[in-house]
Amino acid sequence: MTTIRLQTNQNRLIATLRHAFTPASMLGELLQNARRAKARHIHITAEGDTLTVSDDGEGIADLQALICIAESGWDEELKARENPFGIGVLSTLYFARSLRVHSLDKAFRAATAAIIGGDEVEVITAPARIGTEIRLCGVEPPYQGPTLTEWVEQQLVRLCEAFPVRVTFNGTEFDRPLSRPGLPWRDTAVGQVLIDLNGAPSQYRCYLQGLPIGSVPSSPDHQIVVLRDDMIARPPDRRHLLNEDEDHKRIRAAVEEAFRQALTEAKDRLSGAEFVMQYASTCLSSSNADLLNDIPFVPRSWFRDWAHEPPGFRTHWGRYWDRHQAEGVVAREALQEVGVWAIDAEDDEDVPTAEVYLAARQVFLLEEHRLDGGHWLIEIVNFADPAQIGIHHGAVLHADDCLPLHGDAIGVTLVGTLAASLGNESREYAVAAIRRHGMLYVAPHAHDVTRLISDYVFDDRYDEEREDEDAQTIATFIAVGCSDSPARAIEELLPTSWRFSKQPKLAGATVCLGFDGEGKLASVQ
Repeated sequence: MTTIRLQTNQNRLIATLRHAFTPASMLGELLQNARRAKARHIHITAEGDTLTVSDDGEGIADLQALICIAESGWDEELKARENPFGIGVLSTLYFARSLRVHSLDKAFRAATAAIIGGDEVEVITAPARIGTEIRLCGVEPPYQGPTLTEWVEQQLVRLCEAFPVRVTFNGTEFDRPLSRPGLPWRDTAVGQVLIDLNGAPSQYRCYLQGLPIGSVPSSPDHQIVVLRDDMIARPPDRRHLLNEDEDHKRIRAAVEEAFRQALTEAKDRLSGAEFVMQYASTCLSSSNADLLNDIPFVPRSWFRDWAHEPPGFRTHWGRYWDRHQAEGVVAREALQEVGVWAIDAEDDEDVPTAEVYLAARQVFLLEEHRLDGGHWLIEIVNFADPAQIGIHHGAVLHADDCLPLHGDAIGVTLVGTLAASLGNESREYAVAAIRRHGMLYVAPHAHDVTRLISDYVFDDRYDEEREDEDAQTIATFIAVGCSDSPARAIEELLPTSWRFSKQPKLAGATVCLGFDGEGKLASVQ
């Protein structure tokens, strides 16, 4: 009978591991080793292509542990707490020409190629020192541009954010903003969380055993999570958590719980109006909308600002990005007195009809739709159905069933007076213009009528020239319709350039225009 057992091609394994590390992870491992050695201060220097890391920790009694794969040499307590992999210094061998280590009263120096090749390395007696010094020669930045000094400095900004040990680089101590005393950390099931209510709970940055781990959030305002030491990073480079999918579900839940706790504390600390002004948007965007339910104030920004946003079609960015945000809050009593409305329309094309009516009434048009179902505002909302909007007008002064416009193909009718009402209500509200399906009604004093025609976005781009042309066409249409004589109507139809541009061939001329029964030009004499 033959038997087989697991074997290892040591040289091949060591060579292959090169692809698992980066120079940045190497620098992090050196910091990590010093921290685990209970260092109180880590000194790093970079000069030319030489990088030196020294600490005042406990030192290394057996230097063999430094170059022993999967054997960390740490005590059992630390192994149980942090699950070290025992490959920290190994990561340095791929990015340097030679390695020198001096710890306590022992030292060795060797070419990294010799260590990787399994050659014997002589350990010598050296002058006693506190802690450990590791010197790497022949180190190059991972990409062209920065010097080694510049690159190390860039990396330390990131690595030292939450690092618990003082770090000095070339004589200057690095700022460690997340290790400052007095920060309001919150204890959770996954570790400590630092909440920023200006950021979303879904945006968080994790740190494990003092070093950043995982992806960087896209928002500068985000939550900070210092994970429990016993959570496990994915070997060998430790850039991600081992059970990332499951761990991040637990982290997300813990952050959301801490975030809600911080919001609740803010609600208890502030007046209702102050809390709404500062945190209403945060509550709506973080699944905490129910915290607003019992506060008798709401932000004015939840409602249409008629002064800055008159009725009509709006571009996507006008609605969500460049939208004017009304400041302040409005009380429940004021909303009940004036009236809160929402538009119940099956087709977006009908929405401007109801908007015109509601703007004429100067009521509050609710445009925030993320409210919790238990919010009191929902109980007082009235709904306006565009189909129930009645249009009342006086004498028709001018009409065109197909005015040449760049927006929607609709007819335009000029009327002497114009008003709107809802359903069976007796009161009518004067309006300057209103749209009903394929017809636009305008009064003589109408302006900004193009908002009722189109958003003027064609091929995902806003076309200002087309809107300007339509505005001029409608202004001319109204001017012609209001003209009290044929001569005045013709004058309004003439291009404005005729008034200001010289036309030598027309100097002193008198022209007679003849029109047929439909008002179309028939002759020029």
